[in-house]
Amino acid sequence: LAVDSPLQAYGAIANGYRRRFDIPVIGVVGSAGKTTTKELIAAVLGQRYRVLKTVGSENNEIGVPRTLLQLSPDHEAVVLELAARQVGDIRYLCSIAEPTIGVLLNIGTAHLEFFGSVEGVAKAKGELLDYLGESLTALVNADDRVVVQEVKRTKGRLLTFGFARESEFRGEGLVLDQESCGHFLLHNTPIDLNIPGRHNAYNALAAAAIGRILGVPWGDIQRVLADFKSVHMRAEIIRKDGIVVINDCYNANPDSMAAALELLAEVEGMRKIAVLGDMLELGPQSSRLHAAAGEQAAQNADMVLTVGSEAKHLVDAARSAGMDKDLARHFEDVDQIGEFAAAQLGRGDVVLVKASRGMALDAVVKRIMR
Repeated sequence: LAVDSPLQAYGAIANGYRRRFDIPVIGVVGSAGKTTTKELIAAVLGQRYRVLKTVGSENNEIGVPRTLLQLSPDHEAVVLELAARQVGDIRYLCSIAEPTIGVLLNIGTAHLEFFGSVEGVAKAKGELLDYLGESLTALVNADDRVVVQEVKRTKGRLLTFGFARESEFRGEGLVLDQESCGHFLLHNTPIDLNIPGRHNAYNALAAAAIGRILGVPWGDIQRVLADFKSVHMRAEIIRKDGIVVINDCYNANPDSMAAALELLAEVEGMRKIAVLGDMLELGPQSSRLHAAAGEQAAQNADMVLTVGSEAKHLVDAARSAGMDKDLARHFEDVDQIGEFAAAQLGRGDVVLVKASRGMALDAVVKRIMR
């Protein structure tokens, strides 16, 4: 076929094909946690439905159509991760996927290079709410103050989840165990997680809410969430020879970095070491945002090791916050930081490895494990 735009034609074909299926389509949007939440929702719905889900992070104008074109008569639900690098992206992906339920997890500082401000991010992510008409459902995080400001854009049924504010799906009594895994009640049903971090408690809460909206029994939800393991390189806990490694180097933005540093502080251990690299695509605010991460790192870690041109601002801020230069070090490349980090670690230590994917810090994790 000769077309003006192969990319737009690909989307149009996928949309035409998607319309053959009258099944729930869940679109997951947010600045952080999309992939884990997508996996959680798919696992929960898999107890009642045959589910098609986004593979990995195929969440853009190529990946979303490619996922939809894998639909077959056997599928009974679809879970899609939807990403935005500019205003209009979410609107375009919604026009292809036509989600029946939209999940808005959070709005933060990811991709500021493209959006310019948190308000720009909110405008882009909120396009999901603009799309959802009167017959459709939006599930949003009631504890995210920026998300709450956007809910007036919702035309359809609005449902909320959270721990702090009143919501239809409010988790109560959240506690984190010594490995930072969450335990809470939802509608008087105990939920016990096997994935660490307060942020993952929110992701699991959203998945449980979707399960209930679509009729998954409480017992199935409990079992799936208890059995769910961390997605590779996303707050993945690895243990070896008495050392705990938090492998969170798939990607990074200021919000996920803050969550990871909070997780480092919460996991029980003798000494906390943060191995951190650049957070990419932050634009003119990059140095300020890296410095803010450095201040938090100084509070949450006993040693901060950094690599990358932008992460230099992070280690400088950690030193300014009171860390000794021997405990806050900067390295020129990944090999150097990997060798140093591996030499420092001993039984009882907890080490966080976190950076944007482009920094390839998974090499540091491999070096530590060797």
